[in-house]
Amino acid sequence: MKKYLLHEKVLEADTTGVNSLISAGADLNELDELGHSPLHWAVFGGYYDIVECLLKAGANPNVFSRDGVTPKWRAQDFGLTEIEVLLTQHGGRVLTDNRFDRGAFSAFNDFLGQPLPEDEL
Repeated sequence: MKKYLLHEKVLEADTTGVNSLISAGADLNELDELGHSPLHWAVFGGYYDIVECLLKAGANPNVFSRDGVTPKWRAQDFGLTEIEVLLTQHGGRVLTDNRFDRGAFSAFNDFLGQPLPEDEL
């Protein structure tokens, strides 16, 4: 089986493929070579149905990406309110860890004219 197949199906917005891989026991929280879980990619794509599918199957809503942010942090940063609410309903929080480079993200967000999400303590 090809590595990161679940990530690929998420990126393709292939809900049927995602469900098949979940049924086959795919690792819902595995980070790919870029350091993102399938849930992070579903948020990046704005794929509400796939986010919901992954959460219902048991994906960790607070899994950290390699750059130190949770899926809900990304949803808030991208202004994906419906996905942010869904993540909250499943226990998701806006969090960063020690790998998060606030300076780099701040420069980008300042350029866009939007503040960085703040951690939920």
